[in-house]
Amino acid sequence: MKKLFSAFICATLVMFAVPFIACGNVTEKITVYAPDGAPALALAELMHEEKNFGKDVEYHITDSSEIASHVTYKDNSKNADLCILPVNAASKLLGSGEKYKALGAVTHGNLFLLSNTEKQIITSENFAESVSTAKIGVVNLPAFPGAVTKLLLEKYGVSGSVTLSNIAATAVNGNDAQYDYFVVPEPAASTRIGVTSLNLKTVGSLQELYNGSEGYPQAVLVAKADFIENNSKFIADFKSALLSSADWILNEKVTSETILQAIKKHYADPENTAPAFNAKNLTKSVIKNCAVKFVDVSDCSSEIKEFLKQLKAAGDETAAEVSDSFFAFSK
Repeated sequence: MKKLFSAFICATLVMFAVPFIACGNVTEKITVYAPDGAPALALAELMHEEKNFGKDVEYHITDSSEIASHVTYKDNSKNADLCILPVNAASKLLGSGEKYKALGAVTHGNLFLLSNTEKQIITSENFAESVSTAKIGVVNLPAFPGAVTKLLLEKYGVSGSVTLSNIAATAVNGNDAQYDYFVVPEPAASTRIGVTSLNLKTVGSLQELYNGSEGYPQAVLVAKADFIENNSKFIADFKSALLSSADWILNEKVTSETILQAIKKHYADPENTAPAFNAKNLTKSVIKNCAVKFVDVSDCSSEIKEFLKQLKAAGDETAAEVSDSFFAFSK
């Protein structure tokens, strides 16, 4: 009888122990999302080397129009653990800091003023005079490029005298008398300038017009609040890797094909994704113009708050002012 009882106890313990051990061996996936373009460049080295920081990490590159969906599912378990978003979208969707917090700025502006080759270079000293009464075609006027353009017109006091129109990147043409200037993001800006018959050149940088060489915080890295709380070492290692990646993509020994393959390999929907970059337009000059550089929130939270304040004042309905609770300051 005692043997039977002992056998029953042992069998029971084994029955409960096996699932417990199995669960202990399951590694939770950490998901990282970013839109194609400059934010994808920020993750290029991490994706190329499949950096996992001792965890099971999955990288996903999506179309920019879809990136917000990966932080707004009602079922929070479906949302990205870490995500790179335009700063205005991040402020509007996640500004309370309840579900997500910002870890830092990842890119600092990739918008440029183009015009025909006869126009003078635009600086902060002559901007107001040069664009006053001008007609400006803005690629993606309803989104971030339009918001920054309106911010600058407000900043320099000429918003009431300038006409803005939405225009496709493929329609930017220096021979078109309908427009005096164009606001175009990279890599589209360099691509259009490369067609000599279009008679185009870069006449200004919206980044420099806003804040000199520092630009503005265009895209930010956010992470789930509870993930940050429970994964401090991973977060520190991830931020350090972003710093390294910004140097890696500019290294002359790293080819455009290497970077492109790293991004392409991680498209969330490869069959329906139109790549932002290709072998012709992903030059070191274009990469530099994408202003990829990770800056921790401890060094840029005030800048982010001020930029959002100005975007909102200029009429950007997708921007919201945020408090300190939006930022994940290092402990």
